Amino acid sequence: MTDSVVRVVGLGLVFGFVLTLLARHLAGAVGLFDRPDGRRKIHDRPVAVVGGVTLFVSTVLTLLVAALFDPAVATALAESAGRAVWLLAAAGLIVLVGVYDDLKTLRARFKLAGQLAAVLLAVVGGGFVIERVSVFGMSLEFGVFAVPVTVLWFLAAVNALNLIDGMDGMLGTLGLVICASLGLMAVAGGHGFAALVAFALAAGLAAFLWFNLPPARVYLGDAGSMLIGLVVAALSVQCALKKAAAAVAILGPVSLLVLPFLDTGAAIIRRKLTGRGLAVADRGHLHHLLQKRGWSVSRSLLLVGGLALVAAAGAVAGAYYENDLIAVLTAASVVVLLLVGRLFGVAEARLIATRTVSALSATVTRPAEMEMEVRLQGTAEWEQVWREITGRAVDLALTAVHLDVNAPLWHEGYHRRWEKRGHDPDQLAGWRVDLPLVGHGQVIGRLTVFGDRGADSIGEKLAEVSALARKAEQLAHLATLSYVSSAAPAPVPLPAPAPPLRPAAVGAQSV
Repeated sequence: MTDSVVRVVGLGLVFGFVLTLLARHLAGAVGLFDRPDGRRKIHDRPVAVVGGVTLFVSTVLTLLVAALFDPAVATALAESAGRAVWLLAAAGLIVLVGVYDDLKTLRARFKLAGQLAAVLLAVVGGGFVIERVSVFGMSLEFGVFAVPVTVLWFLAAVNALNLIDGMDGMLGTLGLVICASLGLMAVAGGHGFAALVAFALAAGLAAFLWFNLPPARVYLGDAGSMLIGLVVAALSVQCALKKAAAAVAILGPVSLLVLPFLDTGAAIIRRKLTGRGLAVADRGHLHHLLQKRGWSVSRSLLLVGGLALVAAAGAVAGAYYENDLIAVLTAASVVVLLLVGRLFGVAEARLIATRTVSALSATVTRPAEMEMEVRLQGTAEWEQVWREITGRAVDLALTAVHLDVNAPLWHEGYHRRWEKRGHDPDQLAGWRVDLPLVGHGQVIGRLTVFGDRGADSIGEKLAEVSALARKAEQLAHLATLSYVSSAAPAPVPLPAPAPPLRPAAVGAQSV
């Protein structure tokens, strides 16, 4: 098997390099470029998004050519022919979904539907099913829930690796470490097919990194990140399988993916606990925070790569010695290092603590009002906006005010909410105004105001809320102005003063 792995790696490097070089020059013919937009995408030039396609093709070609010249490779593929075909179909479908998303930008639900279809091909068709797991020597059988649990595992891996792909070389580095580790785990467990696929994909990623290390000339795109997630999820089912117990030692793969899972978990916490949608972008990911601290891309990659190697070493050692504790301890050490070093996860931990304290306080003391404030990142004085709004709470009979600032370009994140006890957003006698806040020509947050209709004219109340909204937008504009004036060049031109908002323009609605 060692000689076969060497051949696969060699072929993967050659095919990966040649195909990426060729695809980079052909990207213009189909429009596969990632262009800067001045908000989320702030790279300085269009970059070819062909890494996913070349990675898929190079991996398939590597295995086919290796099988022609190496009987051991041919035997391993033949023994798992059914799984190979279904995995190929699933990978091809998810690459097509990713390419379409890279070209047209799919809505989140359609993207998820495409992921689900590809995952079902691998799980139901290919038989990559987690029927039982082994945790610290104990076996848990899923029975009728085996397929749903496996599907969730696949979707978690696909989206975790998709979300963490935000910096030159980052996912390529993580993917290389993860795939090589899975290959070692497969070799140790005698899973020939999984080992060959893992090393073929790892070799393709190594070749891709030549073009993706900073400054990147090629991106993986959604096609590449979702492909890696799908294959990693499938291979982990086999690589971590204990043949004697026919159970997947799930803590090994989880530990191996600790960085993507941590990053995704933190994003979910930030967005759900601040009332944002899960698809709303921000700049709170690991690589964003490292860059915010002044770290260069190269230095950030060294840290991420080093932590990934620590987690991978624990996962491989845990699989080799069949000791889950090794994998868990190394993964935990990675999380602790990030938290203690205040590099990542601090804002999310503070958000959880704040919401927990608020909930407990409301349960025990039942105060007349509840207020919560969390600064996720940045230094702008959003408190000015807050004071302008809440200062009129009594006169306007407000029952709740929610302010959520999410300005990725300026690394600003601020969330604050105030509610009266008994506030019901669905009450029939209530009103609600939900309006975007614009700072320097871009939407940087939302202000939501709830109130009781009472005996006063609803039109007068909405007019006052509109005036407050204009003031809030002026303050939001000033809050971002210092960032824009120090940037060279400015991301967007200064906007003209906004016309007065009329009640009908701010989304007023009777509830």
